[in-house]
Amino acid sequence: MVQFTNVEFAYPDHAFAMSIPGLSVDDGQHVAIIGPSGSGKSTLVNLIAGALVPQKGSITTCNTKLTGLDDAARRRFRLKHIGMVFQEFALLDYLNVRDNILLPYRLGALAMPADASERADKLAQSVGLDRHLKRHPQQLSFGERQRVAICRALVTAPSLVLADEPTGNLDAATTNEVMTILANCVKASNATLIMVTHNTELMDRFDRTIDVTQFEAAAQR
Repeated sequence: MVQFTNVEFAYPDHAFAMSIPGLSVDDGQHVAIIGPSGSGKSTLVNLIAGALVPQKGSITTCNTKLTGLDDAARRRFRLKHIGMVFQEFALLDYLNVRDNILLPYRLGALAMPADASERADKLAQSVGLDRHLKRHPQQLSFGERQRVAICRALVTAPSLVLADEPTGNLDAATTNEVMTILANCVKASNATLIMVTHNTELMDRFDRTIDVTQFEAAAQR
């Protein structure tokens, strides 16, 4: 599913760098990415997604060698194969719930299948949002907004779901609710889940953890 080989990454004019000799994630695993703030958790997720490109090494995600693709091809790859869930939800206020869920199909890289709206409605029903399909994000609670984001991540039936602190803005009760929904939806879709989190109370929900501090390296100057 994910394979890093001799990867070296550094931001221009920045002291932070990562060195990843080897890293793999198997199909169907639920993996937590952990580490203190600024240690590279989001950087690792963006490398997996092809949003960042290493200076050296090879990254293969979903059987595609991302380090061999140009920017446009990596963007098409993300839309087709990866579902993204963010801490800040990244919903569009001017779209209702149904259209926010269908947003990946409206970004130009994917053809919308005939059953896309039906799939969106079924996903919304599975997370208790079927009565809110015509509402807009500002009319929803934080937990409901994150459920919309989960549905959006899964509507294209991706093989990989990347979640960057998806419960960071939620209280404890809502965090447990959202995590259960996320895990169940990913499992039902036979997808792999890789999630950034600071919340140590969630660790027993994952098959394994990856501590990014092992990959910290001095930036090359």
